[in-house]
Amino acid sequence: MTRRYVIIIGAMKSGTTTLFDLLAEHAAIAPASYKEPGFFAFDAEWNKGFDWFDTLFDFDPDTHVYRLEASTDYTKAPFVTGVWARMTANPDVEVKLLYIMRHPIRRIESHARHVQINRREIGRQVSDRPDHGLDAGISPVNLAISHYADQLDAYAEARARGQLHCLTLEELQADPEATMARIWAFLDLPPLLKQSLTHSNSRERIRPSKTWKRLTSIKPLLALGKMVLPKSLRDRLRARALVRVRVNGRFNLTEAEKTELQAHYISDLDRLEQDYEIAARRLWSL
Repeated sequence: MTRRYVIIIGAMKSGTTTLFDLLAEHAAIAPASYKEPGFFAFDAEWNKGFDWFDTLFDFDPDTHVYRLEASTDYTKAPFVTGVWARMTANPDVEVKLLYIMRHPIRRIESHARHVQINRREIGRQVSDRPDHGLDAGISPVNLAISHYADQLDAYAEARARGQLHCLTLEELQADPEATMARIWAFLDLPPLLKQSLTHSNSRERIRPSKTWKRLTSIKPLLALGKMVLPKSLRDRLRARALVRVRVNGRFNLTEAEKTELQAHYISDLDRLEQDYEIAARRLWSL
């Protein structure tokens, strides 16, 4: 039997959590028990096999069409490679890929703040960089992720097969209903109406409390909560469990830095339009 997955492949700090939550509302989609398993990115996870991977999804073949995950490590080349080869290694696996982008300079600022708090840029590895604030410069990983055309090159075969759909955070925010309608059509699923955005990217200065982390690490308890509590109530409980985090450092680029970065990314933005038909420069006024 074919195993079908919807996989949000990135980009980090571009609304992947918001998109994951919107997709998870569909009755035909079984979301992963945690958003970013990184199964196709790292040998340690890949070597556990698909049987292990599928334990992360409460999949009912009578109800569900797809399993859903959203690992942003899938678009962190050249620091993570070989993802598409793993996705196509099993002939019984079918993937549909979603790639969401954001204004590249805004994404860099958000990335720097996020990693300063969480200390992780790739998978669960703790960064060996002591400072991710912008006064210390932009990290190579941070810089590479906003090279959207370069990241998409690894999935050229998926695009040719009609297995890749691209969108931007800005269009999702401006017109969520139309943007999601295009995604539902890509997935051949009936659309959901009146979906609301959770604006997960606005939570960059807060994180779950230690108590909440301990509770949600207990998989049977997490599964029970998902079964008996409506999503609206789970979202309210999660919001109450968030605590504010003090972040030291500068996370807003200067005008001079923005100008330099715009020049740095101009060829990638041009290629994004020429090769992938995404009018990024017009959309982001770059």
